[in-house]
Amino acid sequence: MCLAVRVFAPTGRDAELIVKLLRQGSLHAEACSDLPALLASLGPDPVGPLLIAEEALTPAFARQLAELIAIQPAWSDPPLLILTRPGREVSLPQSIQSLLAATSPVLLERPIRTANLISSVQAAVRARKRQYEVRDALLERDSALSELARERETLQAILDNLPVGIVLCDEHGRIILGNRSVEAIFRHPVIASESIEAHEDWIAFHPDGRRVRGEEYPLARVLKSGHALPPEDYLYQRGDGTRAWVRLAAAPILHSNSTVTGAVVAISDIDQQKRSEAALRRSESRFRTLIDNSSVGVLIGDMHGGISYMNPTLLSLLGYSRSDVENGQVRWSDLTPAGYADLDQHAIEQLEATGVAQPYEKEYRARDGHLIPLLLGATVIPTSADASQISGIALEAADGSSEASAQIAVFLTDLTTKKQAEAALIQSEKIAAVGRLAASISHEINNPLEAITNLLYIAQHSLAQPGHNLDLVRERLQQADQELARVSQIVTQTLQFHRQSTRPRCALPDVLVDSAIFLYTGRLANSHIELIRQQRGATPVLCYESDLRQVLNNLIGNAIDSMRTGGRLLLRTSRARLWRTGTPGIRITVADTGHGMPPDVLARIFEAFYTTKGNNGNGLGLWISLGIVEKHGGRLQVRSTTRLANAPGPSGTVFSLFIPADTVPEPQISTADLP
Repeated sequence: MCLAVRVFAPTGRDAELIVKLLRQGSLHAEACSDLPALLASLGPDPVGPLLIAEEALTPAFARQLAELIAIQPAWSDPPLLILTRPGREVSLPQSIQSLLAATSPVLLERPIRTANLISSVQAAVRARKRQYEVRDALLERDSALSELARERETLQAILDNLPVGIVLCDEHGRIILGNRSVEAIFRHPVIASESIEAHEDWIAFHPDGRRVRGEEYPLARVLKSGHALPPEDYLYQRGDGTRAWVRLAAAPILHSNSTVTGAVVAISDIDQQKRSEAALRRSESRFRTLIDNSSVGVLIGDMHGGISYMNPTLLSLLGYSRSDVENGQVRWSDLTPAGYADLDQHAIEQLEATGVAQPYEKEYRARDGHLIPLLLGATVIPTSADASQISGIALEAADGSSEASAQIAVFLTDLTTKKQAEAALIQSEKIAAVGRLAASISHEINNPLEAITNLLYIAQHSLAQPGHNLDLVRERLQQADQELARVSQIVTQTLQFHRQSTRPRCALPDVLVDSAIFLYTGRLANSHIELIRQQRGATPVLCYESDLRQVLNNLIGNAIDSMRTGGRLLLRTSRARLWRTGTPGIRITVADTGHGMPPDVLARIFEAFYTTKGNNGNGLGLWISLGIVEKHGGRLQVRSTTRLANAPGPSGTVFSLFIPADTVPEPQISTADLP
């Protein structure tokens, strides 16, 4: 910085001489010719020392110089040097003396001594430069303080907008800062504790109920150890007297030389989380108790075949232990027979599409190998934030790793008793069918037996007569033999009807229908029912013959019962194809011209134990027939028309039975398995 010395000596050559001497001393000096020139030189540029002759100190100059000094900043005190007359004291007006007293000028007596002049001016320049250095230091300090204030405001704004509370302390434990979240969480202002001991002003309790002492708070422990602490939970007493769970995580504030200069603690409000966790634990406990004591089997697994949980009911049913499941020794593939792959795949597709698999029947293989019929449904369980736990049940693999894939819950009902009951009902219906057929069969057998008896009597009587006619006897015996053949055929058809099929066979639909009709020949004639038989090229189907005969017997018997006063019975066999799926197969149509069924009856005819025959029916025939058809993969449909009393128009019922060409059901539970 170059500071010019302004020299103002309005008389003589003093100004010129002084400037010359100062320049010789390597000082920058400028002479001012008059007062306006001097004042004009004192602009915004750095102002150097002023060297003024005594005679220039007029009241006007003093006033303007005083104004200049008055506007100087606190750090600025421009040095003033005055050249006095030799040999006498300075005699100035009072206003000028007051000004000089305020500025503490340096007096240089004439005549001017060069060394003294240069030394005094150099000292003044150095002093003025120090003032500017002080100014620069003050400006730098003010800038730093302003920057620090801005940074503090920014930091405070950041802290105040954090979702967690932040508290800072210095190395002595004095609380120096806290954000708004602290006040929101604790419901009181930040307490400016002066020491670690004063931290007890913050009232908190350990999870076991003990009061937290000042030195136990995370801030105090971090200051002592110099290391960060993991989060810890405390029950804090808030300003309104309530208590809430908070989580504190503290860390030291380290200087560049690793010296601890303070500590910071982050405060999280976890009260709602704690209460939710407690409620969840209670809910999970109730859920666990529920499924552990449920009479329904419950299984939890994943889409990849792993099983993570079975409740006691299912474990007992299948013969496994809890440890078998926990050790990963049980998988879906161990439980499911291969024949159910299509059903299971359909269930998986439902789960992926909707999250729910509709209930369906299948079998599980128990540990000892025997098959257990079950009704099962499944649903996808949404995983929680902690994928290792669902509804309170640990879901970890044998290696301890958590299974994060979608979990499914399967609910299973043991159908063994139900299947046995159904088998018993089916058997009872067969017995009932035998009873219903007994009358028809007795008529069918009694008629030829009566004819045989008469023919044998005639033959015997003819042989006893003299001159008997052997040709007549032979003719009567041949007629008797034909009737015996008819009896044999009736017996054979009856036995065939009741013989249980143990495996599927290829059967001709026409043969099945004709064998069923044969047993009702007598009833049809006695009831004055016209039989219309239509055969339209039905192809063989793979089926359980005895089951389909039972269905046909039921449909034909019901049709005959509906035509008490006669009518027409149509039996048609034909090739067919389902129009929705294009599945090929055969169709058997049983149509009658009986009284028909109203809509309310039609809606319930396939319900178990629903009958319109009073004591003459048990309501199982159509229910069992529908089950047999569906287990063959087929369909049994019905339509019916009724006629009001004395009203014209047709009436009757049509049953349509469709059986796929290549679908074979699993065998029914044998009645031999019944207890």
